Amino acid sequence: MPIIIILIIAFSVAADQVTKSLIFGADSAFIPGFIRFESVENRGMAWGLLNGTNGSIIILSVLTVLSSALIVFILIRYWKKLNNPIKIGLACILGGGFGNLIDRVFVGFVRDFICTEFIKFPVFNVADAFVTCGAILIIFALVFTKSGRKMMVEIITDESAKVNAD
Repeated sequence: MPIIIILIIAFSVAADQVTKSLIFGADSAFIPGFIRFESVENRGMAWGLLNGTNGSIIILSVLTVLSSALIVFILIRYWKKLNNPIKIGLACILGGGFGNLIDRVFVGFVRDFICTEFIKFPVFNVADAFVTCGAILIIFALVFTKSGRKMMVEIITDESAKVNAD
Protein backbone atom coordinates (compact mmCIF):
# COMPACT_ATOMS: atom_id res chain seq x y z
CA MET A 1 0.00 0.00 0.00
CA PRO A 2 1.36 3.42 -0.83
CA ILE A 3 2.56 5.58 2.02
CA ILE A 4 -0.40 7.98 1.88
CA ILE A 5 -2.81 5.22 2.92
CA ILE A 6 -0.53 4.19 5.78
CA LEU A 7 -0.26 7.85 6.84
CA ILE A 8 -4.07 8.25 6.85
CA ILE A 9 -4.40 5.15 9.01
CA ALA A 10 -1.64 6.32 11.37
CA PHE A 11 -3.09 9.85 11.58
CA SER A 12 -6.58 8.62 12.40
CA VAL A 13 -5.28 6.27 15.13
CA ALA A 14 -3.06 9.01 16.57
CA ALA A 15 -5.82 11.65 16.48
CA ASP A 16 -8.19 9.24 18.21
CA GLN A 17 -5.79 8.17 20.94
CA VAL A 18 -4.49 11.70 21.62
CA THR A 19 -7.98 13.18 21.92
CA LYS A 20 -9.08 10.35 24.20
CA SER A 21 -6.02 10.86 26.41
CA LEU A 22 -6.53 14.62 26.61
CA ILE A 23 -10.31 14.83 26.91
CA PHE A 24 -11.69 11.62 28.45
CA GLY A 25 -12.51 12.29 32.08
CA ALA A 26 -12.45 16.08 31.65
CA ASP A 27 -16.15 16.66 31.01
CA SER A 28 -16.97 20.21 29.96
CA ALA A 29 -18.83 22.37 27.48
CA PHE A 30 -16.89 22.64 24.24
CA ILE A 31 -19.26 24.75 22.15
CA PRO A 32 -22.15 25.58 24.52
CA GLY A 33 -25.49 24.43 23.17
CA PHE A 34 -23.78 22.51 20.39
CA ILE A 35 -21.12 20.04 21.61
CA ARG A 36 -19.92 19.07 25.06
CA PHE A 37 -17.44 16.52 26.33
CA GLU A 38 -19.06 13.76 28.38
CA SER A 39 -16.97 10.70 29.24
CA VAL A 40 -18.74 7.40 28.61
CA GLU A 41 -17.30 3.91 28.98
CA ASN A 42 -18.66 2.07 25.94
CA ARG A 43 -18.39 -1.65 26.63
CA GLY A 44 -20.40 -2.54 23.53
CA MET A 45 -20.35 -1.30 19.98
CA ALA A 46 -22.15 1.52 18.17
CA TRP A 47 -25.18 2.81 20.06
CA GLY A 48 -24.46 0.47 22.95
CA LEU A 49 -25.20 -2.75 21.08
CA LEU A 50 -23.78 -5.79 22.93
CA ASN A 51 -23.15 -3.53 25.92
CA GLY A 52 -22.56 -5.62 29.00
CA THR A 53 -22.75 -8.91 27.08
CA ASN A 54 -20.46 -11.58 28.48
CA GLY A 55 -17.39 -11.72 26.28
CA SER A 56 -18.34 -8.60 24.33
CA ILE A 57 -14.76 -7.29 24.40
CA ILE A 58 -13.49 -10.53 22.86
CA ILE A 59 -16.33 -10.73 20.33
CA LEU A 60 -15.94 -7.11 19.24
CA SER A 61 -12.14 -7.35 19.11
CA VAL A 62 -12.33 -10.45 16.91
CA LEU A 63 -14.92 -8.77 14.65
CA THR A 64 -12.66 -5.71 14.35
CA VAL A 65 -9.64 -7.83 13.45
CA LEU A 66 -11.62 -9.85 10.89
CA SER A 67 -13.19 -6.79 9.27
CA SER A 68 -9.79 -5.06 9.21
CA ALA A 69 -8.25 -8.10 7.51
CA LEU A 70 -11.05 -7.99 4.94
CA ILE A 71 -10.40 -4.30 4.26
CA VAL A 72 -6.65 -4.93 3.86
CA PHE A 73 -7.46 -7.81 1.49
CA ILE A 74 -9.72 -5.53 -0.56
CA LEU A 75 -7.06 -2.81 -0.69
CA ILE A 76 -4.39 -5.24 -1.84
CA ARG A 77 -6.51 -7.35 -4.20
CA TYR A 78 -8.32 -4.49 -5.92
CA TRP A 79 -5.78 -1.67 -5.50
CA LYS A 80 -5.62 -0.82 -9.23
CA LYS A 81 -9.42 -0.86 -9.59
CA LEU A 82 -10.20 1.25 -6.51
CA ASN A 83 -10.50 4.98 -7.03
CA ASN A 84 -8.83 7.36 -4.57
CA PRO A 85 -11.94 8.25 -2.54
CA ILE A 86 -12.57 4.55 -1.88
CA LYS A 87 -8.94 3.98 -0.88
CA ILE A 88 -9.09 6.96 1.48
CA GLY A 89 -12.45 5.82 2.88
CA LEU A 90 -11.11 2.33 3.57
CA ALA A 91 -8.03 3.82 5.25
CA CYS A 92 -10.24 5.98 7.50
CA ILE A 93 -12.33 2.95 8.47
CA LEU A 94 -9.18 0.95 9.26
CA GLY A 95 -7.71 3.75 11.36
CA GLY A 96 -10.93 4.28 13.29
CA GLY A 97 -11.32 0.56 13.86
CA PHE A 98 -7.75 0.29 15.14
CA GLY A 99 -8.27 3.28 17.46
CA ASN A 100 -11.25 1.64 19.13
CA LEU A 101 -9.52 -1.76 19.14
CA ILE A 102 -6.64 -0.24 21.10
CA ASP A 103 -9.13 0.92 23.71
CA ARG A 104 -10.86 -2.46 23.94
CA VAL A 105 -7.59 -4.35 24.35
CA PHE A 106 -5.69 -1.95 26.63
CA VAL A 107 -8.44 -0.08 28.52
CA GLY A 108 -11.21 -2.69 28.58
CA PHE A 109 -13.79 -0.41 26.96
CA VAL A 110 -14.01 2.23 24.25
CA ARG A 111 -13.66 5.80 25.51
CA ASP A 112 -16.44 7.95 24.04
CA PHE A 113 -16.64 11.65 24.86
CA ILE A 114 -18.19 13.76 22.09
CA CYS A 115 -21.80 14.59 22.93
CA THR A 116 -24.02 16.63 20.64
CA GLU A 117 -26.44 18.96 22.40
CA PHE A 118 -28.33 20.20 19.34
CA ILE A 119 -29.64 16.72 18.47
CA LYS A 120 -30.15 13.54 20.47
CA PHE A 121 -27.29 11.32 19.33
CA PRO A 122 -25.15 8.68 21.08
CA VAL A 123 -21.84 9.84 22.56
CA PHE A 124 -18.97 9.02 20.20
CA ASN A 125 -15.24 9.58 19.67
CA VAL A 126 -12.78 10.55 16.93
CA ALA A 127 -12.36 6.92 15.80
CA ASP A 128 -16.12 6.68 15.29
CA ALA A 129 -16.01 9.87 13.24
CA PHE A 130 -13.27 8.44 11.00
CA VAL A 131 -15.24 5.21 10.46
CA THR A 132 -18.41 7.15 9.65
CA CYS A 133 -16.69 9.62 7.31
CA GLY A 134 -14.87 6.74 5.58
CA ALA A 135 -18.13 4.87 5.02
CA ILE A 136 -19.85 8.01 3.70
CA LEU A 137 -16.92 8.67 1.34
CA ILE A 138 -17.07 5.10 -0.01
CA ILE A 139 -20.84 5.23 -0.51
CA PHE A 140 -20.55 8.59 -2.25
CA ALA A 141 -17.76 7.30 -4.51
CA LEU A 142 -19.70 4.15 -5.42
CA VAL A 143 -23.02 5.86 -6.04
CA PHE A 144 -22.15 9.28 -7.41
CA THR A 145 -18.96 8.79 -9.41
CA LYS A 146 -18.68 7.15 -12.77
CA SER A 147 -15.37 5.50 -11.82
CA GLY A 148 -16.92 4.05 -8.64
CA ARG A 149 -19.86 2.53 -10.49
CA LYS A 150 -17.56 1.19 -13.21
CA MET A 151 -15.25 -0.33 -10.60
CA MET A 152 -18.11 -2.16 -8.87
CA VAL A 153 -19.33 -3.60 -12.18
CA GLU A 154 -15.79 -4.78 -13.02
CA ILE A 155 -15.26 -6.41 -9.63
CA ILE A 156 -18.65 -8.13 -9.66
CA THR A 157 -18.13 -9.28 -13.26
CA ASP A 158 -14.59 -10.57 -12.53
CA GLU A 159 -15.69 -12.44 -9.39
CA SER A 160 -18.75 -13.86 -11.16
CA ALA A 161 -16.60 -15.10 -14.02
CA LYS A 162 -14.19 -16.79 -11.56
CA VAL A 163 -17.04 -18.53 -9.75
CA ASN A 164 -18.55 -19.76 -13.02
CA ALA A 165 -15.14 -20.98 -14.23
CA ASP A 166 -14.72 -23.18 -11.14
